[in-house]
Amino acid sequence: MPHKPFSMLSVIVLSALFLNAQTSNNLSAKYPTVSAYKVRPGILMTANYAEDGQVCEMLLQRRYTPDQTDANSTIPSKLVDQLIDELAPTVERGPAKSRWLGDSFVAGGVTHVGRDFENVLVAIDGTVSGGVNTVVIRWKNRTCAATAQPH
Repeated sequence: MPHKPFSMLSVIVLSALFLNAQTSNNLSAKYPTVSAYKVRPGILMTANYAEDGQVCEMLLQRRYTPDQTDANSTIPSKLVDQLIDELAPTVERGPAKSRWLGDSFVAGGVTHVGRDFENVLVAIDGTVSGGVNTVVIRWKNRTCAATAQPH
């Protein structure tokens, strides 16, 4: 069977695909850039910073990867405590002011636990079955710098 040359329509379609490809520069022009760190395999910590460059807030989440043996998107509870101690050590977060904040709750299989320390607030959201979906560590004495709004 003879080889057919590309039609003009094929060339136009392919050109449009390459011209609209998502590059780092294209995405940065549209959306604010964030910093993310792999603190454990499959667990990312996204950081926000104050004007002076110090971290003001950290968000921990499990990121699904194709090589994962399950579709679980939770962080084991034991690992959560280890990560909090690692990312906001006791000397930095200060002593606990209360075991649970008043906005902590369990409802419909969902949990929200707020922990109050002298310098840090920790919010842990998860499920009754024991998995943690997100952990937010927020420094009380640091204000996060304003981020650029998407165009």
